[in-house]
This record gives sequence, C-alpha cells and structure tokens, in this order.
Amino acid sequence: MADRGERLVVRAPNHLGEVVLALPALRRLAEREVQAGRAPPLVQVLDWLRPVLELADLPLELVTLTGRRALLRGALALRRATSGAAARAIVLTPSFSSALGLRMAGVCSLRGTATDARTALLTDPVDRAPLLAGHRVNEFLALCGFEPEAPPEAPRLTGRTVDRAEAAWREASPLAAARVVAETTDGPLLGLFPGSNGPARRWPAERFGDLAARLGRAGAFTLVFGGPGDAEITAAVAGRGGEQTLDLGGRTSLPELAGALRSCDLLVTNDTGPMHLAAALGTPVLALEGPADLAQTRPLGPKVRVVGRFDLPCVPCVKNACPRRGAGYELPDAERECMRLIGVDEVAIAVREMLNEESL
Repeated sequence: MADRGERLVVRAPNHLGEVVLALPALRRLAEREVQAGRAPPLVQVLDWLRPVLELADLPLELVTLTGRRALLRGALALRRATSGAAARAIVLTPSFSSALGLRMAGVCSLRGTATDARTALLTDPVDRAPLLAGHRVNEFLALCGFEPEAPPEAPRLTGRTVDRAEAAWREASPLAAARVVAETTDGPLLGLFPGSNGPARRWPAERFGDLAARLGRAGAFTLVFGGPGDAEITAAVAGRGGEQTLDLGGRTSLPELAGALRSCDLLVTNDTGPMHLAAALGTPVLALEGPADLAQTRPLGPKVRVVGRFDLPCVPCVKNACPRRGAGYELPDAERECMRLIGVDEVAIAVREMLNEESL
C-alpha cells in the first residue's frame, strides 16, 4: 500500500506548450514514486491546462489552481490534498509567486530554479543558466532529478483518453460543420494556427489566408484554429481562404482542440502551445519559426518540420515584440523581418512534401 505521507508535489508550468514539454519528466516522476511504494505525485496545475494532464493519462493526482495569483486558495487546496503533511516539492515554473504558494501550503523541501528573486524560498535552488543551453524537455527532467537526454525525448499523448477526445470533438454542437467536413472531405484535412501570444512570432495572416486558398483550390480543406483573442486573425484567414476554409477560432475547448488537431493530416502553425500539443498527439507539424531559440523550444517528434530564416543575425532574439526598426537585412522594413521573409510558395512546397501530395 502506498505511503500517503511525504507527498511529492509538483507545480506545473503556466503555459500550454511547456506543460506538454514537461510530460516526459512528469511520467518519470510518477513511475519513480509508484515503484517506491509512495502515493502518486500531486500536481498543481492551472484550471485551463488541466485537460492536457488528463489527456496524458498518467498516474498523477491533480489539484486545480484557478488563476495564477490565487495563492491562498491554491495553498489551502494543497494543504487539504496532503492532509497537512510536510511535502517534498518541485516547482517547474520560474516565478516567485509559484514558489511562495508552495511555501504557504506547508512545503518544507522545495526544488526549483533560482530565478525571479526567490532563492530564499528554495531549499534546493538550481542555477537555470546551464539548463538553458538545452531543450526545455531536458530542463524539466533535470529539475526532477533525471539525466538529460540527447536527443531530448519527444512528449507523447496517446491512448484511450486521446481517442475519446478525437471522437468527442466531432460531437460538439458548435463544431457541426467541421464534423461534416472531417467525415466527407476527399482531400487532406489541414489545420492552420495563425495566432500567437507574441506578435513577433506571427506569420502574416494574409499569407495564411493565401496558403489556405491555394490548398483549397487543390482539393484540401482547412480548419483555422485560435483562441478567443485570435478571432480577428482567424476570421481574416478564413475569409481570404475561401469556401474550403472553416474558421474555428475561439470555438474549441482545449480537449476539443486536441481532438480536432489529431484528426488533421497536417498542422501549419506559428510558434504556439498548440504546435507542441499537435506534435505530442502525433499530428504532422510544419512550424513557422522566427524569434524562438530552437535549441530550447523546438517542437519534437518524427513528423515535425521547421521553416524559418535562421541565417539572419537577429535570430534568435526570443522576443514577443520585434525590437527592430528601420531598414532590414533584405527587406525595406526590419520589423518582423524573420517572419515576413517566409514566403507562401516555400510553405506550400513544404506542405506538399510532408503530405506526399503531388497535386497540392
């Protein structure tokens, strides 16, 4: 019988992509704790990201945190979950508040990166600088006490839980049109994700639209995905893409998005959390990259291809807002040059090659 004392608590990352990239570390932690006869790790996760860990179907116990700043409620929830027992904890976020929340919950042993002026809260501070030389998957593994791997392990979301998500998204009433398309289209079903948290990471929306229109004329059908804040972008893409394009921006929950992405033959995407989610689901991913440091955050998997202008002196800058002004290296305007130098022809050729479709 598992020992319920000395629970291992893990504070999950705050971003979709990073929760996906933490899956290999969380899987190994769960295996280690269970094999040692201890209770499964207790993972504190933001409410909107909880479905990712549910899809992973790992032996974890989840405690939902509603809002990043809900420190007191989160601490009380952890105290209840651990029955007030002193717990070991690993914090996978670099913020001060996440470490403080675990301390407020009564955690005595706390491991995490020595970032955001929180070293005094940690009993086992870790210098993050060496970890940034490798992939984020390996950073999470190192924080959890495992040796990094070369190449880093690709996160995977497979199994019955994911199968149910793929079936369920077609049954959601707001997605009725998409369900019909997915079941009746003869050509490939493609996904586009034209949004991003940072404007510097976005390929121009009109180019996504032109790509959709070109692929539609060749027989493909395209689903345009995005969050509630991406409505203007997804509408512009779908409007330009024509009748073979459907706007699903802001109309999918996270489980529905996962199910829809798994149904796609290919996702063309900016640097986003859904990029990592699709790769983990096994969907082929064509990632359009600009400012990101690919050594740290490139999507992982055998069906991934990255397109970008990595020869530019400013790449990677890892900024969400492009700081460049004036004349560019190759374009008259330097702002977002790394993304604007990616052409529709180049992306269309990559799509055709990934799908092995001569007609597209």
